[in-house]
Amino acid sequence: MLIDKKYPNSGSKHPETSNNPGRYSLIRLWPLIVPGLFVLVLYSCSKEVTYVIRLENTLDAVRVDEPIVLAREVVDKVLGNQKSANIIRIKTPSGQMLPSQTDDLDQDGQWDELVFQYSFESNEIAEVILDINGQDDASNKHHPRAHAYLGYRPSREGEFKSIDYNVRPKDHEPQSWPYLYQFEGPGWESDLIAYRIYFDKRNGKDIFGKTKKGVFLDSIGLGENYHKLQPWGMDVLKVGNSLGAGSLAMYKKDSLYRLEQTKTATYQKLADGPVRAIIKLEFGGWQVDDTSYDVDEMITIWGGKRWYHDQVIVKDASKDTLVTGIVNMFDIVPIKSYMATSYRVLSSYGKQSENKDVLGMAILAPEEQFAGFGSAPKEGKGITQTDYIKLQSNTGSYQFYFYTGWELDDKKFADQGYFINRLKHEAVKLANPIQITY
Repeated sequence: MLIDKKYPNSGSKHPETSNNPGRYSLIRLWPLIVPGLFVLVLYSCSKEVTYVIRLENTLDAVRVDEPIVLAREVVDKVLGNQKSANIIRIKTPSGQMLPSQTDDLDQDGQWDELVFQYSFESNEIAEVILDINGQDDASNKHHPRAHAYLGYRPSREGEFKSIDYNVRPKDHEPQSWPYLYQFEGPGWESDLIAYRIYFDKRNGKDIFGKTKKGVFLDSIGLGENYHKLQPWGMDVLKVGNSLGAGSLAMYKKDSLYRLEQTKTATYQKLADGPVRAIIKLEFGGWQVDDTSYDVDEMITIWGGKRWYHDQVIVKDASKDTLVTGIVNMFDIVPIKSYMATSYRVLSSYGKQSENKDVLGMAILAPEEQFAGFGSAPKEGKGITQTDYIKLQSNTGSYQFYFYTGWELDDKKFADQGYFINRLKHEAVKLANPIQITY
């Protein structure tokens, strides 16, 4: 995965001018190993072991704030007799601590993934060090660049409280006032963009555009009209009866079925900054024609990114066609493209924001799951005003990325060519993940 520009906390320098011994020239000095396999490489004169991870950017392109995920089982193999500590950090060979976090994805009380971000020059090979002696002190505190939030007040009175888990009431109706949920449901954000889902039978996804960097979800919707421009930004999308910004549906017997009223719906926060945030949504009893499905949706967003990654599991599905889409209320002609030899992209670009300025949106789906494009009717019952992409999977596991570029976030997005180039850049990065070498 890639990024747009340098970020000061990355510590990255050009390899030809850096004094950092962990940086290497463009020459690849060692053969490739399967990504995720690490080796123990250095010993000090005191025989203290140093655990070094070597990362290679195989692209002739700068990659800023690149997400790196290390599975616990791999880290444990690297550490050998040293057991993974609850506090484990990432630092550069010069000693700079990088923002990182350990995430417990299955909620069993033990972390499953160690994650951080790193910025690379073109074709760069770099080293970082596993610090197993980390202390939970001020040096391990970093400004959050990703955040997940659900504000909730069970009595519909008083202040909203941040919660990590919630079962949606069966009788909860859309836009029922006073609000049960702050801004109508869960949100997830990077320091560049924010998204939300209406936690009711609509299950529509929406976008909060930002005019300045930061995490703001906790304060959005508290006595302000976020449909109008605020100091932080605004709600930039009108969703209506569409699939909004990556909502889910099923395509069956030539008909579209929205993920709407289900027997059960739950929210859970799995990770929350400083470098990534993850929420999990579980829907039980989704009726599609004569079949009932259970759906798990895990949504991830990283600092410095304008996209979110959606991993969807439809339990007991067998070659069923999942659909996700983009709202189209302004008769914009969608762009259907094939990028980086492995991603199908559906994009929409034009003056379509609630602020009446330029907004670009796109879905990037892996080629192996692509099953076609389509458009919903402009009016009528069910899903309308939507361009969509169809996905198929033999295992019931689907994934896609949803990307947004707004003119007031970055003036360069006023140029359609710039927006398309950013999409190509993201697709190339996704198709060429960072390699682990030694």
